[in-house]
Amino acid sequence: MNTASQNLPHHLGILRERMLHPTDYELALNYFLEEFAGDTRFLDASEPDDAPHLLAVLAHVASKALGKKVAFDEAKLFLLHEHRFYHGNAAVAGRVLLFFYFQEADTGVAALIPGTRGAMDVARFRLTAGLADPRKN
Repeated sequence: MNTASQNLPHHLGILRERMLHPTDYELALNYFLEEFAGDTRFLDASEPDDAPHLLAVLAHVASKALGKKVAFDEAKLFLLHEHRFYHGNAAVAGRVLLFFYFQEADTGVAALIPGTRGAMDVARFRLTAGLADPRKN
């Protein structure tokens, strides 16, 4: 599969819909891995972005999952400007954190691999706590 770039608005719409499902938002992660993760054109269209506000929330999510405060060993964040869509990965405590985040919905999904209780832990998150992008202050 990995063909999201062939019809990006369509695939982002499906991803967003699955992510916003009240209980089965883990399906969004599976869809992201199937349709987006290996799509070279999608990755090429995304620009690197340091997004410190998003990194802070992701560090909090990883810390809660691991039960201790953690910092990223390495992080790669990308932004698809036209769609206000972030995605990326980070290394933390010997694990990988995969994520994506829709700015307009203020909602994202993160997966810690391997998880603390199995193959992966999946969490949905928001930035609504008022974490402003410090680059815009």
